[in-house]
Amino acid sequence: MKVISIIALVFALSISVVAQPNYSVKAYRVKEGQKINKYAKAAKNFIKEAKYNEAAINGAYALKLATKKGQLSNAQEVLNSTYNRAFDQNKNRIEVLEENTESFEGDQTVTDLAEILRLYKTMRACNNILKEVPPASFDGAKKKDPGFHPEIEDFRNQIKVAKENLNKGKEDAAKMHYDDGRELESKGGKLNSRMGAKHYRWANEYSPNYRDANERYDAVRKLGTTRMGLMKFESSGSQYGDLGAIMSDKLLNYLSTKASQLEFFEVIDRNQLDLVVNEQQLALSGLMDESTTADIGELKGVDVLLVGNVTKSIIDRQRSGATSESYSEKIKVGTEKYLNDKGKEKTRDIYKTVYATANVYSKRADASVGGSYKVLDVKTGQVLTSGSTTGTDNWSVRWIGSFSGDARALPGLPRKEPNYPSYDGMINTSTNKAASQVFNKLLSYAEEVGK
Repeated sequence: MKVISIIALVFALSISVVAQPNYSVKAYRVKEGQKINKYAKAAKNFIKEAKYNEAAINGAYALKLATKKGQLSNAQEVLNSTYNRAFDQNKNRIEVLEENTESFEGDQTVTDLAEILRLYKTMRACNNILKEVPPASFDGAKKKDPGFHPEIEDFRNQIKVAKENLNKGKEDAAKMHYDDGRELESKGGKLNSRMGAKHYRWANEYSPNYRDANERYDAVRKLGTTRMGLMKFESSGSQYGDLGAIMSDKLLNYLSTKASQLEFFEVIDRNQLDLVVNEQQLALSGLMDESTTADIGELKGVDVLLVGNVTKSIIDRQRSGATSESYSEKIKVGTEKYLNDKGKEKTRDIYKTVYATANVYSKRADASVGGSYKVLDVKTGQVLTSGSTTGTDNWSVRWIGSFSGDARALPGLPRKEPNYPSYDGMINTSTNKAASQVFNKLLSYAEEVGK
């Protein structure tokens, strides 16, 4: 079995760092092609949530589609209560954000610049809908209605300036992260290299192909990567085969369906790892003994090892004697004619209760596979994390032997003794469950070291 990149898979679900950049310029848009009542209802719901931009945009769509006086009146009422409020709030917010972004202060500046652009785009999206509204639809639909008479701004120039400012902010952020990456790279060490690589990545996310950030990211990421070896799990002689190898296979199969590549973890080719271990004449049992694990500190390219063993594999089969059980069932035995209360002839079913007594047998089988694992620092022999695992598979069945009485009263139990499930099948299921437990228990460790 050749195991490549297993631990990269193990830790793939563990990326928990706060990623940069963290901004959005996506403005709210409604789903087009709906009926007018959908937009009117959505607008009222958004008003309840104090989401006035969304309410105004839905109200604008409702006004665009309105053809009846009631529809026009309702849409105008929504817009009169939300449009100016939304736009005033947006403009006040933009004013504050523009003051905050007069000088570059880091990632937050880019987030604020993006928010300015998003707000302008939101207002323009609303006004673009209103531009398509027939002029007569702005007038009061009923005598006492004030109508809706907005000042429809274009915001084209504001959006152009906001985009330019955002692009400038992204360039400043790219430079900041690139410089931070250089500083961390110069300090050396895995943690600094890992953080430096992240800064180079963020620089590229702000400004694609920024300077030589791609090349530096690749180089520094390698320096910050923790390389882990997965040894085949030991197993203390089992009649069910090499459960250590089976456990390793199950773990690999389980992980490969759950995870994707993690940024700062790699695994050494299993064949290479076995070769180095054999050259140093290190037994797997020694690797599980933390008093001797420091001897493997010379393993080239390996930072940590995942080792484990399978210590238990049990199947217990039991069969009970017969127990006498009584049953009854109400069954249909025919039909009959009758006259209802109006004197009309009808047909109804005839039922009777039947009885039976049966000898019922039962049998069960319980399988259990258990073991333990450790993640070891190869330089110090320190146990970084450890745990145990137990997977089980349980099976039971009841069947009817002999019986007396009416067979129609019997429950839907087999009439013939079923065979036990195979030993291999139950051990396979138990081993798979044990492997999945190892995966789940490693996630908390992965979340910590994968930051």
